[in-house]
Amino acid sequence: MKRKVLLAASVASMVLQFNLQNIKILLAMGYKVHVACNFKEGNTCGKQQVQELLHILNSLHVQCHQWDCPRKLRSVRSSVRAYLQMDRLLRQHQFAWVHCQSPIGGALARLAGHRLRVPMLYTAHGFHFYKGAPLFHWLLYYPAEKLLARWTDVLVTVNQEDFRFARRRLRAGKVCYIPGVGVDTERFLAKTPQNIRKRYHIPKDASILLSVGELSRRKNHAAVIRVLADMQETNVYYLICGQGAQKSRLQALARKLGVAGRVRFAGYQGSLAPFYQHADLFVFPSFQEGLPVALMEAMAAGMACVVSDIRGNRELIDEHGGIRFPCRRLGRRQEPELAEAVKQLLFDHARRQGCGRYNRQKIKAFSLDEARGRMEQIYRSFDRHCSRNAALRQGQVRE
Repeated sequence: MKRKVLLAASVASMVLQFNLQNIKILLAMGYKVHVACNFKEGNTCGKQQVQELLHILNSLHVQCHQWDCPRKLRSVRSSVRAYLQMDRLLRQHQFAWVHCQSPIGGALARLAGHRLRVPMLYTAHGFHFYKGAPLFHWLLYYPAEKLLARWTDVLVTVNQEDFRFARRRLRAGKVCYIPGVGVDTERFLAKTPQNIRKRYHIPKDASILLSVGELSRRKNHAAVIRVLADMQETNVYYLICGQGAQKSRLQALARKLGVAGRVRFAGYQGSLAPFYQHADLFVFPSFQEGLPVALMEAMAAGMACVVSDIRGNRELIDEHGGIRFPCRRLGRRQEPELAEAVKQLLFDHARRQGCGRYNRQKIKAFSLDEARGRMEQIYRSFDRHCSRNAALRQGQVRE
């Protein structure tokens, strides 16, 4: 019989966005792959995309399990229920090992796995504790991760800052680095026929600022809306691709500041190439990131970028590819620097072109092939480690 491996994540959108490539690697290695996640709630993509994911997984003969894992720490009861579900799943299937992700999902899976002595590989898509993080995050997430790392056979990080910190402070069995989940650098080169300006009623001569990401406080779209309102130029539009709980709040802010007519909410988009290709400037003002896929895609599309000066963004954007502005959570102190950065690039066509060319070259080091190659090496090394340990345990039992 084929050995079984479990890929566990808090929500289905994390599987869709970050793990289809990993699943294909595991299948090619000869594993029977199971996926456990919350297909019903908390996703950053729509219900149609979740159904498409289920169709893809079924076509690959991947066994899916509904896991009522909370995405946020809302209640002890929901976390306990999710832990018990994971415990039952691990007991029922006797997986060779588990690859878990997301802070809460990763914590619950490792707690259950430690009790049952199931080998654990954990990918941290950006620790919630980092230089400049709120004190609350350090008090909550750092002690938890420090404990859980002791029960983690392999800890995978997606940016250099987390990699250095994990090697220095966390006692996982092994700490690895991969260049994010990778980006298809060829996908965004060919021009698409979609007319984004016509579709979203944006004048032909208008400039377009583009942001891609969940409509949440963490993504900080409100700062760009306020900058748009403060700009004297009225022929600048802001296009946001993403969905989330903050949509009504952002719409209300745009109305209050008198720029609702120049802000477009495009919702979740399965294909972002037309947006990258028709916008003038990519603006990414997040408070927190691991290694953002949207920013990597914008670079692959040859866009100049204005980004917050945070972990992950710093690894991707330097002075040759755009402008980083200081990001502060309290008040609106970051907005003058953000406004100045937007103006510098938006109205300097030659500089934007140069930044775009540079970004397109730099992002090749973060390509899909590079990420796939490193992840496959990690999987194969972990597979050998687990097989040796299993053989030793069987030998001890026979003796």
